[in-house]
Amino acid sequence: MTSLQTTSQGYIREETLQSHLDELLRVEKVLTEVAYVVGLPEDRIPLFIVAVTEALSNAILHGNQQQPDKRVFMRFQWSPLDRMLVVEVQDEGQGFDPSGLPDPTQGDNLLRESGRGIFIMRNLADEVVFHQGGRCVELRFIL
Repeated sequence: MTSLQTTSQGYIREETLQSHLDELLRVEKVLTEVAYVVGLPEDRIPLFIVAVTEALSNAILHGNQQQPDKRVFMRFQWSPLDRMLVVEVQDEGQGFDPSGLPDPTQGDNLLRESGRGIFIMRNLADEVVFHQGGRCVELRFIL
């Protein structure tokens, strides 16, 4: 399901995704469209796509645990006055405490096969903020 508003005040788009990893293939096109609509610099588009895809992957795998009855909600908001694109990804899971995550660049964590998604998001977005007990992540990109 898609909802779109474009005004002189900015741009808002909302998407609802199923809790299945196949949705990541569909959403890449959406992310590219949003990046072009808001004027994200060409060299930042791949970084934007990776950061948001990581957030979506975490919501599907860890938040909703791929349960077919749960959804992932994605919202894009851009204001030309603020020159900032805000992307919210929210799942219907139990949430988590992001401050309790181990540092993936330290010790034994270097060899782990998972645990880098939030690290990647924090390094590719200008700001990452968690809400609702970790069920919602907000990625901010300054244009």
